[in-house]
Amino acid sequence: MTKPITNQSTLERVKEMTRQALEREAEKLLALDAVKVRISDAAGEGYTRLTVAPERGVDVSKTTTAKATVAALLAEGFSTEWEVRQHPDGRTSQALVVRWS
Repeated sequence: MTKPITNQSTLERVKEMTRQALEREAEKLLALDAVKVRISDAAGEGYTRLTVAPERGVDVSKTTTAKATVAALLAEGFSTEWEVRQHPDGRTSQALVVRWS
C-alpha cells in the first residue's frame, strides 16, 4: 500500500504560494526603477544611504527581483547589504541598505 501524496502536494503548493507572494512583494518594493527613484529622492535630501524594508516584515532578500536589483546597483558602484530586522512577535526580516558615499 502506498502513502497518499496529499500532504506532500499540500506542502509543495503552500511553499509555491509563499514564493509567489514574496516575489510580488519584492516586485513592488525592490524593482530597480523604484529603488533608483528612492535613491534620487534620498540623495536630493542630503542622505548618503537608503534603507528599503517591507512593511509586513517578510524576507524578500532571496527573491529574483531582489537579486537582480542588488546586482544592478553593485554594477553601478553602489554598495548594498541586507540588514536583519527583529519584529516584536519574534519574526525576522531583511531590509536592503544601499550606500553611495
